[in-house]
Amino acid sequence: MASLYGSTETQTTQGENGTQKHGARATQHTFKSNERDIEQASSKSAFNSKKALWAFLVLCYSTGPTSAMVSNYVSAAILSAANLLGHQAGSHKPCPRRGTNINCRVKFGAVEIDYASYTLYLRAISRSTEGVLSILTAGLADYSYYRKTMMMTSIFLFGLLALPFAALTGKTYSHLTALSVLYCLLTTVSGIYTVIEGSYIPIFMRSTGWFRDVEVTGVQSENSTWNKGVSVSVLALVSSNVGGLTALIIGVILVYGRGSYVKIGYHNYLLAITIAGCITIVFAIIGQFLLPSVRGKEVDSTKDKTHLLLAAKNWFRMLKSAPRYSEAFKLCIGWVLWNTGYSNHLALIGSLFIQVTGFSTGSHVYSVWSFTSVIFACMGSLGFMYLYPRLKIPVKAWVYTFLMVNILCVLWGCIGISDDVTIGYKHQAEFWVEQVLFMSTSSALRAYNRAIYSTLIPENSEAQFFGLEITLDLATGWINPLVMGVIQNRTHNLRFPMIPNLLLMIAGLGSYWSVDVSKGIAQAKISLSS
Repeated sequence: MASLYGSTETQTTQGENGTQKHGARATQHTFKSNERDIEQASSKSAFNSKKALWAFLVLCYSTGPTSAMVSNYVSAAILSAANLLGHQAGSHKPCPRRGTNINCRVKFGAVEIDYASYTLYLRAISRSTEGVLSILTAGLADYSYYRKTMMMTSIFLFGLLALPFAALTGKTYSHLTALSVLYCLLTTVSGIYTVIEGSYIPIFMRSTGWFRDVEVTGVQSENSTWNKGVSVSVLALVSSNVGGLTALIIGVILVYGRGSYVKIGYHNYLLAITIAGCITIVFAIIGQFLLPSVRGKEVDSTKDKTHLLLAAKNWFRMLKSAPRYSEAFKLCIGWVLWNTGYSNHLALIGSLFIQVTGFSTGSHVYSVWSFTSVIFACMGSLGFMYLYPRLKIPVKAWVYTFLMVNILCVLWGCIGISDDVTIGYKHQAEFWVEQVLFMSTSSALRAYNRAIYSTLIPENSEAQFFGLEITLDLATGWINPLVMGVIQNRTHNLRFPMIPNLLLMIAGLGSYWSVDVSKGIAQAKISLSS
C-alpha cells in the first residue's frame, strides 16, 4: 500500500510539476506576446509626430523625380527612338515626324509592329512583372521590420536604374533595346515602393488613436474620421509631385538651354532622366535616417520555413477573407479598374500629344506640357484636401464627381476616332483643357482612394491589402496595354485604344457605387488572423 500511495504521490507531484511548467511557458509566451504588442504600439505611436510625417514626405519626394521621368521622358524617348529607327509601311522611307495617323513600322523582336504599339507592348510586359513582384512584397512587408527595409531597397534601386539613360544616345536598335529593358525594370520596381508607401497611410491614421473609437454613423463623424487620412494621402501625393516638378524643371532647362530637338534629338530627355535618378538617391538617403521603423507581426520560423511560402500563405488567407472584408474588396476592384484606365490613358494622351504637335518641333512644348500636368495634379489634390472638411456632402459623392470628369475626358478622345470629326484631341488647345480636368480630378481621386481604403482594412495587414490593388491589376494591368497595342497596330490611330479605357472606367464607377463605407469600417475592426 505504501508503495501504491508512494507511486500516487509521485504521479501527483509530476503532474503538478508539469502543470507548473506548462503554466510558466504560457506565462512566458503571454509576456512575450504582450511585450511585442507594446513594442508595436510604441513604434506606431512614433508616427503621430511631425518628424515622422516630414520623413515620410521626404521619401515620397525622392521617388517623384524618377517617377515623373518614367511617365513622361522615358516613354517619349522610346517613342522618338522608335520613330527614328522605323520606316513607312511598304517602303524604306523614314517615318513622318508629325501627323494624326502615322503608319510607321519598327522591329519588335522577330516581327515588325506599329511604332506607337512598341511602348504599349512594353507596358504590358512591365505591368505583369510588377504584379508578380508586388505579390511577394505585400505578403512580407507587414512582418517584423521588413516594411522600411523593403521600401528603402526599392527606392534606392529605382534611382540607380535611372542613371544609365544619359549614355544611351545612339540611334541603333541595341540602344532602343537597352532603353526598353530599363523602362520595364523601372516600372517593375516602382510597384514595390508604391505598395509599401500606401501602407504607411493607415499607420499614420491609427497613430492618432481614432481607429479604436471610430463611429460609423453620420456624415459629420465620417468627415472628422478621415481628415487625417485625407491629409496624409494628399501631402504624400503632393510631395511626390513636387519631386516630379523638380526633375521636369531640369528637363525644361535642358530643352531650352542645350538646343532644339532638331539639333540634340531626344538626348535632353535621357540626360534629365539620369539627373532625376541622382536626386532620388540623395533624398532617399535623408529619408532613410529620419523615418522611424515600425514593428510588424512576428514570423513563426517553425511554420514558415521560407519567405516565399509565407507570402503565398498570406495571400491565400487574405483571398479567403473576401466575404469578411467585402467592402474593402469592392473598393479595391473599383480602384483597379479606374487606375488601369487612367494610367493607360496617360500613356496614350502623351504619345498622341507628341504625334499631333510633331517630333521635330514639339519637344519644347512637350516639356512644358509634362511640367504643367504635375502642377494641375498638385492643385487637384490640394483642392480636395481643402474642400473635403468644409463641404458637408456624402463621402461617395466625391468619387462620383471625379470619375465622371475622367470618363468625359476619355470619351472626348473616342469621339475623334472618325477622320470626319474635327475634334477629339486633334488640336493642341484640346490637350491643355484635358490636362486641367483630367490631372486635377485624377490626383484627387487617388488621394480619396488611399484614405478611404485605409479605413476598410484590418490592422497589421496594411501592406498586404495595398498590395491587393497591384495584384488585382495583374488581370487588367497587362492585358489592357496588350489589347491597346493590338488595336493600335491594326488601326494606326491612337484614339481607338481609348475605347477599352472608357469601358474600364465605367465598370469602375459601378464597383464604387456598390461600396457601403460604414459597413466596411465595421468589418475592418476584425483581425485578418482571427
